Amino acid sequence: MTARNAPTSPVPLSGLRAVSRFVLLAGGFLIVIAAGLIVIEIVMRQVFSHSLGGVDELAGFALAVGSAWSFGAVLLDKAHVRIDTVYAWFGEKGRALLDIASLAGTVLFMSTLVYFATEVLITSLRFGASSQSSLAIPKAVPQALWLAGLGWFLLVAVVLLACCLMALVRGDWKQIGKLAGAPDIQQELSAEIADTAHRNADQKAALP
Repeated sequence: MTARNAPTSPVPLSGLRAVSRFVLLAGGFLIVIAAGLIVIEIVMRQVFSHSLGGVDELAGFALAVGSAWSFGAVLLDKAHVRIDTVYAWFGEKGRALLDIASLAGTVLFMSTLVYFATEVLITSLRFGASSQSSLAIPKAVPQALWLAGLGWFLLVAVVLLACCLMALVRGDWKQIGKLAGAPDIQQELSAEIADTAHRNADQKAALP
């Protein structure tokens, strides 16, 4: 499901979605810069027999940080991969309960990951650890950015779970499906058709 076709969300999720899309673009831009540096590094090695030094390290940091900050938008816009072979067999209530269980599992997993990532950051700060390349970048810098991205994803997952639980209390099974359920084939097709139409309109507008 594309961002343009994301379901209507409660107010807390609307704010989180706006921020998540912004940091998603920032993370993507960071990865693009890293890819550009890799291209420059390859050209310099082949043509000038010279290396910038530490490009592979910077690319690794960019990938880790950019990916972590993208998780929130991916979850909210349902852009992650889901295996729904068994899921599709259940009725509306069964699917809603599975959605809540999966979100609860995500929150539990991310809480554990954030806890240990925090310990890694504290250890790096305590010992003043730096990278082994010629850049000698303090590891705490990319680790802090990575941890912040994981923390943001945890916040998004917690708020999304809370919204689903409130819908559960109201007995609003359909709302749970809209917030956290896997889109069916018809929804996927509609989203792709709308996205294609939007891209075609943009291309036609760009033509002289």
